[in-house]
Amino acid sequence: MNLGEAARQLRESFDLTQRAAADYLGISCVHLCNIEKDKSRPSPELLAKYRAVFGVDLYVYSWCSQPSIAKLPMAMREVTQRMADQWQKMIEYRSKRFRHGG
Repeated sequence: MNLGEAARQLRESFDLTQRAAADYLGISCVHLCNIEKDKSRPSPELLAKYRAVFGVDLYVYSWCSQPSIAKLPMAMREVTQRMADQWQKMIEYRSKRFRHGG
C-alpha cells in the first residue's frame, strides 16, 4: 500500500469525507485529494497533524497495512503481523471514539 492509499483508507475508517478530513487536518480538500492520489506528499507538519487528529503515524500505518508481509524474512513475519493487527485494533477503537465525540 502506498502512502496515499493509506491516507484514504485511514480517512474512510473514520467515516470522514475528504472535506471533513481536510477541515480536521487544516488543509484544503484539493491538497488532501492530491495526497490520497499520491500526487503530493504530506509535509512533516501535516504528518504531525495526522498523529494529533487520528492518533496514527501515517508511515507506520502504511507499512503495517502492506499486503506483502509474506515476502518478509520468516523471522519478521509474525512480529510484523502482530504489530499490524494491533494497529488495526487501535484504529478501530479510535475511529469509534472519534465518531461518538470521545
